[in-house]
Amino acid sequence: MRFPRIKAEGEGYYHFISRVVDGLFVFESDLEGRLSSEKFLSMMRGLEAFTGVRVLEYVLMGNHFHLLCQVPEPRFISQSEVLARIGDYYGPTYLQALQKQIAGFAEHPESTEQINGLLEPYRRRMNDIPIFVKELKGGFAQWYNRRHKRYGALWAERFKSVLLEGGRAVMTLAAYIDLNPVRAGLCVDPKDYRYCGYAEAVAKGTPQAYEGIRTILGLPQSTSVEEIGREYRKHLFMRGAIATEKNRPAFDPATAEKVVEEQKGELTLQEQLRCRIRYFSDGVILGSCSFVEYHRQRLKQKIGYKRKTGPRAIKGLGQVTLWVFRNLRVRTFG
Repeated sequence: MRFPRIKAEGEGYYHFISRVVDGLFVFESDLEGRLSSEKFLSMMRGLEAFTGVRVLEYVLMGNHFHLLCQVPEPRFISQSEVLARIGDYYGPTYLQALQKQIAGFAEHPESTEQINGLLEPYRRRMNDIPIFVKELKGGFAQWYNRRHKRYGALWAERFKSVLLEGGRAVMTLAAYIDLNPVRAGLCVDPKDYRYCGYAEAVAKGTPQAYEGIRTILGLPQSTSVEEIGREYRKHLFMRGAIATEKNRPAFDPATAEKVVEEQKGELTLQEQLRCRIRYFSDGVILGSCSFVEYHRQRLKQKIGYKRKTGPRAIKGLGQVTLWVFRNLRVRTFG
């Protein structure tokens, strides 16, 4: 008999692990593996916005993934918020059709009940962690099977889940997740492994990644991204220098001491830029906003380049601001 899922009363933190069937390596480092990883993360962030379940940390390994999630306190979700989430997830065309249907109810005396009945299936999918994981795995499996013309189950088993207490337990699990690729010999520093939450924060600077780390560390909302990065890097290297019954240390004591004591968790500007450039392979042009825009206009005149938007800022470099010609590409280097 299956052991029942244990769910928190109110806010809760969970660690999930799920493996691919037959040892199939879905999230490899080749082009197909990178495409799969990008698709998985895109689905994950989309479902995160729709459901309200927050992914604080994650890592995609070759044949499995780890997620550290936070489920907020249960609350009633207003009609406007439900519609906003639906629009973010399903797109404007879907939202407009739904709004048209809602407008049609306005003439009926029981319009409130009819609207709530229409929106209730969406509400039931929100703030529910099993539904979040089930839809993420199911949606990705359908995409992967279509792309590779395969049939049958993609995931080997029911996902494993652990209910976590906030604070130390969450911090320990977050470090374990981000240090997976280091212990597997895929990199020597977690910032260099593209498909983990810490690398997303350092290299891509997304608000979701930094907010996840801030929550893990229990820091105030006013904490700067620079301080969040420093504190979490020190935490990773302090935890990584400790051996456990199952795992050898991820870092030797000298390396950990250098990062924590000498560098104070700081990354040099050169290191930050190198990490971001890996996320902008084929960025084409790098420099000031005016420099990138000048050469964009040259391309426009020379080859009729038609993109309307201008240079893209590389965020998270402190007071230094650099710009690139185009955003994240799947084909990385470095």
